[in-house]
This record gives sequence, structure tokens and C-alpha cells, in this order.
Amino acid sequence: MCIIENEVINLEDLMNYYLQRLNNDQTNINRIKRLYNDDESFDLLMNKIINKDGKRFEKLIAGEKNPKNPWRSLFIILDIAQEEGTETDPFDTLTKMLPSKTVIYHGWTFSWVHGEETSISVYNRKNELIYRF
Repeated sequence: MCIIENEVINLEDLMNYYLQRLNNDQTNINRIKRLYNDDESFDLLMNKIINKDGKRFEKLIAGEKNPKNPWRSLFIILDIAQEEGTETDPFDTLTKMLPSKTVIYHGWTFSWVHGEETSISVYNRKNELIYRF
């Protein structure tokens, strides 16, 4: 039995919830992986996410409320890259100075740098920084 915010939850319900979350995560990963099958289609997907993110930012500036968020797909790709990417040595000053993990996945470089908080960087296949958040 577990108590969360004055609510009693039994272990079976907690396990069922956890297994459902794992199932949902795997479903999302499979959904995203169907959108690409090689480096070229992965480039198209990443560029589409980047383009949608730029449009979303423009809509936020214009005052539109609740524009669609392409970051959810990006976060799933980050999970896939961590799992399936090829780990490589740190390659820039930031990743060399602090504890980090850098992987290459379909020619793109994904880097997690751990300091006070975690910084995530995404570089395209030309090693141009696309995101750092």
C-alpha cells in the first residue's frame, strides 16, 4: 500500500499504472519510428519538426493561444536516440567540461550535458546547432 497526497493506492494499481505508462511510451516510440526508415527520411522528419517549432514560436509571439507543440515528437526522438544511437566522445567545449553523453543517430548528434541542470543539444548532420534547451 502506498499513500500519495492523502490517497491510498495499492501496489497492484500502482503496477498497472506503471505498465500502462510503459505500454503508452512504446506505442509512441513505434508511431514515431514509422515516420522514417533511413537517413533521408529522418532528415525530413527532423526538418519538419524544426519548421513546425518555428511556426509555433511565431504564433506564440502573435498571441495565439495553445498552438500545437512539435516538441512531444522531438522528446520521443531523444528517447530513441539515447537507446539506439551510437555513443561518441564529447566534441565541443561544453560537452568536454561537464559530465555528458553524446550520441549519433541517423547522422544527427544529440548531447546531454549535466551541470546544475541538464542541457540538451541537437546538431544536424552538418554539425550545426539546431536546439539547445
